[in-house]
Parts: sequence; structure tokens; C-alpha cells
Amino acid sequence: MRHPEPEPVTNPGAQLPHDAAIDPAAASAARPATTTPSSRAFVARDALIAAALLGVVADPLLRNGLQGVGLLIWMAQFAVAVVVLTRQNGRPLSRESRIWLAVAVIFAGGLSWRDADLLQFFDVLAMLGALTLLAMSMNAIPVSALAAARIRDLLRGALGTGISVASGAPVLLLRDAEPHVGQRRSSEWSIGRIAKSLAIAAPVFLVFALLLISADPLFGSFVTLPDVDFEVVLSHLLIAGFFAWVVAGWLRRSLLAQSGADASPAAPLSLPLTLGASEIGITLGTLNALFAAFVIVQMGWLFGGAALVLETTGLSYAEYARRGFFELAWVAVLLLPVLLGAHALIPSSDARTLRLYRRLALPLVGLLGAILVSAGARMRLYIHYYGISSDRLYASAFIVWLAVVFAWLAFTVLRSRPRTFAAGLVASGYAVLFALNALNPDALVARANLARASVARADAASPGASAGAGVAGADPRYIAYLGGDAVPLLVSALTSPDAALGAVAMTERCAAAQILRERWSEPGGANRMRSWTQWNLARSRALHAVRAHDAELERLACPKAPATVRATVTLH
Repeated sequence: MRHPEPEPVTNPGAQLPHDAAIDPAAASAARPATTTPSSRAFVARDALIAAALLGVVADPLLRNGLQGVGLLIWMAQFAVAVVVLTRQNGRPLSRESRIWLAVAVIFAGGLSWRDADLLQFFDVLAMLGALTLLAMSMNAIPVSALAAARIRDLLRGALGTGISVASGAPVLLLRDAEPHVGQRRSSEWSIGRIAKSLAIAAPVFLVFALLLISADPLFGSFVTLPDVDFEVVLSHLLIAGFFAWVVAGWLRRSLLAQSGADASPAAPLSLPLTLGASEIGITLGTLNALFAAFVIVQMGWLFGGAALVLETTGLSYAEYARRGFFELAWVAVLLLPVLLGAHALIPSSDARTLRLYRRLALPLVGLLGAILVSAGARMRLYIHYYGISSDRLYASAFIVWLAVVFAWLAFTVLRSRPRTFAAGLVASGYAVLFALNALNPDALVARANLARASVARADAASPGASAGAGVAGADPRYIAYLGGDAVPLLVSALTSPDAALGAVAMTERCAAAQILRERWSEPGGANRMRSWTQWNLARSRALHAVRAHDAELERLACPKAPATVRATVTLH
């Protein structure tokens, strides 16, 4: 329910004795000891209670880590607390706020769905990003919605939320909650005084009790203190306190940051540097020339094939494809802030420089598109010769996202609509990450590599085959070290009667079987889910698959797996 404001007292002097109305000291002593907290204090107190409860709940749910269903349950409780707090204080969530709260819960659920380490890392980042955007949409600082935000607004919102999460809890407790308002000073048995008395008496009592127990064994036999593992108690307090601190700071940013000195004006930033036509022309003009020269060279190897590459560089086609991909990705990553920064540094009143910027930035984006095509072609050849890995899959997805971002840049910033760019940047990033969760990267990588084994076996059996024509086969040891999503596929391939891995050496297969048993069978497999809060769908399926075929894997496993197997497992 909504907390009302206190009714004003129209004639406070009429409520005091005559002497108190004349003498200020007497007035202070005679004034009632209890005052009513402000509505802001009620909101702060509700936030503190919610933060404390969420901190207590976080201890059993999250103390074993974030990789499991515990995070999803905690985030669902967090979402309920946010909805209740906003409705209770007369500030129901907007449509955008509800969307970001749902996105945070969905990506928290990703950690109980998929078992790919890198994907789970990105899911956590996506969850934190959604909570940051939720705080921004709730308090309208620096803008009220993502559609109205620029990149600088997103950075300011993230920085403000981070600062509040780190330092907001003490301010919420000691200032916003108005802890000294509403206390009955005349009562000697109020809750506050009882708690204060216990806090003082407990350590004093404990010290003297320990001394007396040590002094007299007979007294000690009658008085025994509970056997408490203070390290365990301290760990529980630290975990609960950490999450309570974080939630309190986030709630202060979301619910109270609009008032008073906390409000951050949305006025445009005054930048210390501005760019004119000469700076823009020289900078973007030279980049256009450089990118154009690079694209011309790339056309040679794209159409000239392996013979031209070998003649000019001395590298095989596969080696050439392997080199340069990440350098080209960095070119795209660095060009984005260059273009956005240049646009931000041009005064809005300088129409001539803005026109020159658009005329030079548009062909630069087009040339970058050709460079991204070259990077994609390199990655395609790389995968063709060496197979796909999870890192290469994520890199390919990143290139696709960059292509979408630069296309959106051309349709927004370069068409004088910069305010809509940030919304597309964020939305496309979440769309790509959601697509990766749906695609199941580890299972996709395992399936593709196992298919390479079948192709290699067929090629080897065909007349006149040249041992795979230099194409690398499957590496079951690499698949064995992937997450739980890949395990059922590998177990099926290793134990299949039709010898799906027939082209793979027996030593490779037995090493993969040994790795699977070490990671997923007892006791090692049990340690992957020490608590129900760590339950994960992919890990549960992996455990079931390995344990159901444990006898077959044991017969296949090597007697002694090499100690350096894991260090050497890689797709070239």
C-alpha cells in the first residue's frame, strides 16, 4: 500500500506549554519525541527489508555458484520484489521496464539450460545489462527509455548504476531511511533499544563466560557453549551481506535516484574537443584510401584461389585462411567508436562538416562490409580445413552481429537519426545472444565434428582418396572437454555399433572415453552438481548419458590417460 505523507501541523505552538512557546530550549524538550517519516523514508525502508530478505535467500541459492537453477529461482524472487515494491509505492512498472525485467530472468535461466562456459558468461553479462537498462527505465536517468538513448546515455546509465550498487547501501540505510525519525525516545523497551542492548551485552557476556569456564572445570561441565564453526558462519554472513548490499544499492538507484541531489540532468555533455571539416576530411579520407587498397588486394585471393596465395605469400590456402581473421575483426570493432566519436565531436550547428562526415563515412562503411566479407570467407575456409570449434562459432556470430550493427549505423547515424542507433545496437546484441542459446553451440560443434569423422571415413574408403586432401578429421578429445550439451552426442558416437568414429584412431577414442568418465562419472561427475541449486538441464543429461553407458566407456577407455592430454587438446 502507498505510504501517506504526514499531515502538516498548522499551529505547532498551540500544542506546547506557554513557557515552551517562549523559550526555544523548553520548546525542544517539550516537543513530542516521535515524528512521522517522509514517504521517501518509507520507500527506503521497504527497499532495505527487500534487500535483506533477498540477501538471506541468496545464501542457500547462490553460495555454490551461479551455474544452475539457483540463479533462476533467485532472479524470479528478485523480480517479484521489484514488482511489489513499485506497486506498493504507487509507481507500477512501465512496459519497457517489464520487458527488461523479463529479459533478466530469461538470461538467468540460460545458466540452468546450457552448459557452455563462454555462453554462460555472456548470459550473465546479458542479465546484468538488462538490470542496468531496467534501472534506467525506472528512474529516467539519464533518459526514460532505450529508444531515446544515445551511446553516451547508456554509458552514463551503466556508470551511475555501478556506483550506486557499490556505494548506495549505506546511504539508503543511514540517510534515505531516516533511521532516527519515528523512534519513541521515552520508551526504554523499544525494538531499537533492545537490539542495541543485546549488541552491547552479548560480547561482554561471552568474554566473562569463557573466562569462568576456563577457571573452573566443574563450572564448565555445567555450562557449555555451542560448538560453532565460525568460518562457516562467516561465509554465510559474507554471501548474504554481499547480495543484500548489491540489491540495496540497485533499489536505491531504481526507486530513489530521481530525488534531490541524486538526479542526473539529461543535458548534453560539453565536450572539450570539437572537429571541423579539415579534421574529418583528412581522417576519414585516409581511412577510405587505406580500406580501398586492402579490399582490392583481397579480391585477388578471393578470385585467384590457392595458386595466387601460394605464389605471393608462400602459404597454403589453409594457412592463409587461418591468419588475419581476428585482425580484421579488430578493424571493425575499432572503426565503430571512431565513427561514433567523430560524429559526437562535430558541433550540431556545423551543417557543412556533418555533410562531409556522412559523405566520407558511408563509403567507409561499405568498404568495411567488404572487409567483413573477407573475414567471413577466411573463417569459412578455416573451418573447412580445421573443423569448427566453439571459439570459431562465437567469432562467426560476432562478425554477423558487427555486420548488423554497421548496417544499422548507416541507416541511423549517417541519415541524421543518431538517437535510434543505441536501441538497435542493444536489441541486435540481445537477439544474437538469444539465437546462440537456441542454437546450442556445444551440441552444434560436436555434431559438426562428428560428421567430419564420417566424411573422412567415406573419403578414405573411396578409390584414389588422398587422405582427406589435407582436411583435419574429428578430435573426440576436444569434444569430450566441451560442456554437457555435447556429451550425449559423443557418448552415442563412441558406443555406436556402426562405428561412427571408424576413421578416428583407437587411441583418440579411448582417450575421449577416459575424459568422459573422469568428468562425469562418480565421484568426479557428482561434484559437478554438489547441490540442487546447481542443477542444469544439459549437465543432467550428460550425467545420465555417461552413467547409462559407463560399462561400455570403461571397456573402451585407455588404461592410463596421458597426464598432458588436456593441455594438448585443441583444434589446430
